[in-house]
Amino acid sequence: MTTEGKLVSQMDIPASTGKGVVVMRGQKLKVTVVQGKQVGDLFAYVLEALDETLSPSQTRGRLNGFYLEVGKPLFSNKRNPLLLLEEDTVGVHDLLAAACDSLRYLEDFGAEDHPSCRDNLNAALKELGFSPPGYPDPVNLFQNTPIIDLQGRRETRESLAKPGDYVMFQALANLVAVVSACPQDFTVLNGGKPSDLKLEVYE
Repeated sequence: MTTEGKLVSQMDIPASTGKGVVVMRGQKLKVTVVQGKQVGDLFAYVLEALDETLSPSQTRGRLNGFYLEVGKPLFSNKRNPLLLLEEDTVGVHDLLAAACDSLRYLEDFGAEDHPSCRDNLNAALKELGFSPPGYPDPVNLFQNTPIIDLQGRRETRESLAKPGDYVMFQALANLVAVVSACPQDFTVLNGGKPSDLKLEVYE
């Protein structure tokens, strides 16, 4: 059962789009799957220093593993804890994949002008009025792409997230957070059809 406080902000993230929000230290960030089977690319920047970002690679190193754990933090590229995972109703996420971009859709699938998580990040940051010096890799919430053999190969599987599933983080710094409802519709990643997410901030 979720332990929210007072609702500060709430926004819908329609399928294949992204939204961003400022989250202050101590506030809770909740990402909810609406229809089910949807991946959410999570990006975060330290509000006072946009060159410090949420880092999947540092998180893997500090956790000594490839998976998020309730009760443990996610780290920045400067090795500082940025988000504490407090609740997780799915338990399957990805810390390896880069954000999809327009070049991948063109080269791998022959799709021109296809929405992408990279473009969604840029649009959300522009809407918030931020221009970071770079674009980090995401933490891929609800993404089911396990390592399947000793050679390190991964398999793309359908997200296990059901309607209403969510993750809840506590912000350990003042952050600009962006979530993209991944537009991937050429694989089973999002159940073959991208759908909506919901983004909430609580005291």
